[in-house]
Amino acid sequence: MSDVTDYFNTVYDATFRELLRVCLLKVRAEDAHDVLQNTYAKFYRHLQRRGTRAVRDPKAYLVTVLKHETARYYRTHSKRMELPLEAAENEADDCSAEELCLDKAAVSEIISCLKTEPELTQRMFILYYGYGMKLGDIAKEIGATEAGVKSRLKRVRKKLRAKLGEENENE
Repeated sequence: MSDVTDYFNTVYDATFRELLRVCLLKVRAEDAHDVLQNTYAKFYRHLQRRGTRAVRDPKAYLVTVLKHETARYYRTHSKRMELPLEAAENEADDCSAEELCLDKAAVSEIISCLKTEPELTQRMFILYYGYGMKLGDIAKEIGATEAGVKSRLKRVRKKLRAKLGEENENE
């Protein structure tokens, strides 16, 4: 197992920058990291199942997987559910502060910060926190992987904490 991880890390370090450039040319910038993450995850699972000798040219293998992931991205991109942010904003107005565990000003502040994020990230955030959907269900609904949804939510939470934390310190 250690051999697989070491091999993967070596290949990752050698190929990441180039694959990221290719990925950025093919998909939207906000989705590139998720597509690339899926590519490397598939590569790692393949190495775990078949061993390091199963892949003669890791860069070529990764480029092929990236092409498949890009195609899947565009296939599912058109099927993604459209959930306007204003609908969630109106729904938040209908809820009491006790239900949300936040006061109305905090909800408004979060939503205004969320509006600066890509539309897909906004939808994931709303589906997870506003509607209480599970990560797997969100992934199926929007055509992404569960790991991709989790990763995006983690990044947006970090940004929100940084932004809201800084504003609260200045007051």
